Amino acid sequence: MKIMKKLFAVLLAVVLVFAMGTVALAADTGTITITNAEVGETYDIYKMADFTPIAGETEKGVYTAVSGWENFFAQAPASNYFETEVIDGKTVVTMTTEPTDVQKAELAKEAVDYGKTKGATATIEATSENVVFTGLDLGYYAVDTTLGTVCALVNTNSDFTTVEKNAKPGITKEVEEDRDNTWGQVNDADIGQEVNYRSNITVGAGLTNYEMHDTMDAGLTLDKDSIAVEGATEGTDYTVEYTCADGCTFVIKFEDDFIENVAANDADKTFTVTYSATLNEDAKVAYDKGTDDYEGNMNRVHLEYFNESVIKTDEIKTVTYTWKLDVFKYTMDGENKTPLAGATFQLLDKDGNAIKFSEVAGAATPTYVVDPENGKTDIDTDSTGDITFIGLDEGKYSLREVSAPAGYNKIANDIEVVIGSNLDHENLKAEFGYVQYDEGGEAIVDADDNLVLEDPATIEVENKTGGLFPETGGIGTTIFYIVGGLLMLAAVVILVSKKRMSAAA
Repeated sequence: MKIMKKLFAVLLAVVLVFAMGTVALAADTGTITITNAEVGETYDIYKMADFTPIAGETEKGVYTAVSGWENFFAQAPASNYFETEVIDGKTVVTMTTEPTDVQKAELAKEAVDYGKTKGATATIEATSENVVFTGLDLGYYAVDTTLGTVCALVNTNSDFTTVEKNAKPGITKEVEEDRDNTWGQVNDADIGQEVNYRSNITVGAGLTNYEMHDTMDAGLTLDKDSIAVEGATEGTDYTVEYTCADGCTFVIKFEDDFIENVAANDADKTFTVTYSATLNEDAKVAYDKGTDDYEGNMNRVHLEYFNESVIKTDEIKTVTYTWKLDVFKYTMDGENKTPLAGATFQLLDKDGNAIKFSEVAGAATPTYVVDPENGKTDIDTDSTGDITFIGLDEGKYSLREVSAPAGYNKIANDIEVVIGSNLDHENLKAEFGYVQYDEGGEAIVDADDNLVLEDPATIEVENKTGGLFPETGGIGTTIFYIVGGLLMLAAVVILVSKKRMSAAA
């Protein structure tokens, strides 16, 4: 069965064409036309034998081996179906046994391999969907392409048309956006979040050694256990390696039998690879809108396969962005904003849970990165009054002042902010800012249904001091004296009244 599969795959990889002259057509030359050709691919033909038709016949004549092809017909597998005889210095080739379709496939492959040692009779690089070889001497030809394509076997006349049935091998890649579970080239996430990827691979028959190379930025950590290939079993249909000569994160090497099965049995000749990664603490953060630092975390993939030499497809990229939130704690000193140290803040997610952060060493300003495992929820301001929270997804957040510096009143209510983003899948870009709402509480969008975002300015939090209690000897003491005197006077009045009442009794 394995041999049968490979032979059928070869049948999809090369074509033998009988370009035979007929008296009815009265043609001395023929054409081979390939439709549905892939632009940029190379198509070769190899003439194996000349054909001389018998006068008055349309499909009868004599085949003689082209110089250099005598040995091909004299040895297996061709000798299983043809016999040769030298007449007048020419090797006459006669078919003795009609090969089966599988045997024709084997013969076709051998013919192309043999032809490559002799050189192509003609070569055309496709510039359109139709490739036409014209002015061909009548004869027996093998046709090959860099896609390894075969369409049919023909034994009829001088003009032959075949269809390119094989798609060019290629790969696509997408990343999932968790806000709406859609797939595209761009998403955003918070640090610690799992990011899902999928790659669709299109295969061509007759090509071998397929490999998928995937490279992740340092801000993405591959989940090795997440790798899955549609319709395949690891160890049988493919293997995964994590050390690559080209520096990739991992490479999946597919077995030829698996590829041939997809090419033969899947209508689209396509299968899907899925895997996941975690956005980690080394993730690049989109700092300032419109600057060179406004970047994300890239994942690249390309496909390699073999057809005489290793062919590498273009890289396909996805980008995962993560965002930041700046806070400035201050008090007013006249008309100046003076930074305040010693304020403690928490940043809450949309569900009201305090997010954990760890401090980023060596940052220009006090910066804290999301750290679900080892971080802390309470973040203190230093003498700069600044805090930068990084590694945030789009969504609603609440800034809570847990405690104010000594001598200051903390703010009474949480400050709510909604980080929004517009994803540009075509250009692998994204923009972020604060979502704006209309009077009805709906997010404002533009004509293209993109969010109208406010620039992500720093959230400024002012602390004010409370009033001091009065000092001793001031108005407070006077009040106490007056109140005390009144109380004493009232006591005397009550006492005198009681004595008078007793005397009267």
